Amino acid sequence: MTRLRAVAVSAAGLDAPLMVMDTAPAAILGATLDPRVSARERVLIANVGNFHTLAFRLGPAGVEGVFEHHTGEITLARLEQLLRQLADSTLKHEDVFDDMGHGALIYDPVPLPLSNGGDYGVAVTGPRRNLMRGSALRPYFAVPYGDMMIAGCFGLLRAMADVYPDFREAILNSLFGGGSGRAPWDV
Repeated sequence: MTRLRAVAVSAAGLDAPLMVMDTAPAAILGATLDPRVSARERVLIANVGNFHTLAFRLGPAGVEGVFEHHTGEITLARLEQLLRQLADSTLKHEDVFDDMGHGALIYDPVPLPLSNGGDYGVAVTGPRRNLMRGSALRPYFAVPYGDMMIAGCFGLLRAMADVYPDFREAILNSLFGGGSGRAPWDV
């Protein structure tokens, strides 16, 4: 995270709050603000980025599992396989790392069924999300507040509500309109 560290260092001494976050997890967090995604108690979300694909399995206790791979090294078939393994808790670090990816971690061994009553199987965001078009996993292309292009901005704002408690109420009221539209993993 050298670029993020450089931003933090360059802002040292400023009398303003600073919030930096990698784009892929920010986009995934932003995707949770899409109404169809936030309606789920547990969800699988993939950010198919220009250089990296990051996927999280989220549930009531938070992150249940995660993997990161190089987008240019995977095909649709390989991505589907990785997502299925993440969902059913069989994905191992070596499955990704030995395939030129960054790795994987499963925190919760309870599988996430991808059928979900005929609804979508995996929520997808990111600039290379079209890799998932036609996938057997029935991808749902998340559009928080109607705009996928700024999912990361919404995610960064949502994370800021947790990092800066003084801004929490104002941010959450802005994002959720003062209602109870929070996802199960929101605190």
